[in-house]
Amino acid sequence: MSWQAYVDNLVQSQKIDKAVLASRAGDSIWAQSAGFAPSSEELLSIARGFDDPSELQTNGLRVQGQKYFVVKAEDRSIYGKIEQDGLICVRTAQTILIAHYSQPVSAGEAIKVAEAMADYLISVNY
Repeated sequence: MSWQAYVDNLVQSQKIDKAVLASRAGDSIWAQSAGFAPSSEELLSIARGFDDPSELQTNGLRVQGQKYFVVKAEDRSIYGKIEQDGLICVRTAQTILIAHYSQPVSAGEAIKVAEAMADYLISVNY
């Protein structure tokens, strides 16, 4: 399966409206939804945030210039929220998955889908 197929599957779930799959180092985007791509600096900031979330917790999680309040930051998952929108960032062995959702989808519904995709990637050593 191509990397793009993973992003497309997330969006087809109708719980995620756009997504990006990037390298674990945060130095390249492998697949993305149309018109959705964090800048190089935003992607690197997210990658660093998995090991040391203090910068994200202080300055916020940013994607496409939009600042999200960090509601969870751990070595596997980082969640951000702003008004009715949210981001789910999950790190696997080789990738960083960034998934965006908007109302009427709840955070819990979107998290379940994004984390399940990450679990699958981990299960196949990605």
